[in-house]
Amino acid sequence: MKKSLLVLLPLLLTGCVVGNMDSTDYQYVKYAQTFQKLDSSGRTNEAQRKEDLYSCGVDRKANLDDGSYNGGSSTRDQTLQEVVARNDKISSCMKAKGYKVYGYDACGPLKAPTGLCPN
Repeated sequence: MKKSLLVLLPLLLTGCVVGNMDSTDYQYVKYAQTFQKLDSSGRTNEAQRKEDLYSCGVDRKANLDDGSYNGGSSTRDQTLQEVVARNDKISSCMKAKGYKVYGYDACGPLKAPTGLCPN
């Protein structure tokens, strides 16, 4: 009896481990939404924020509306150090323009947003 219980116990436990594995757990807000004006968080002017991002160093060819661009986006010829430096430059520039920079974790996944990055 004890031997059969020991054999069945790992099988029963494996069903519990992946109980909430849903792909929507990993869908986050768009990169641009992680920048919110301090005085109007949640009501940030989206068109102005986009222009500010472009003026701070985001390539104008980057589509900030469809979620395909993020701070780690790079081209084939960019090194990791260049990507990090560019991202730091963009963040510093946006802070100087009066934005608070939230991380994706602070915004929360789309499935359970924190409310900090609604637009």
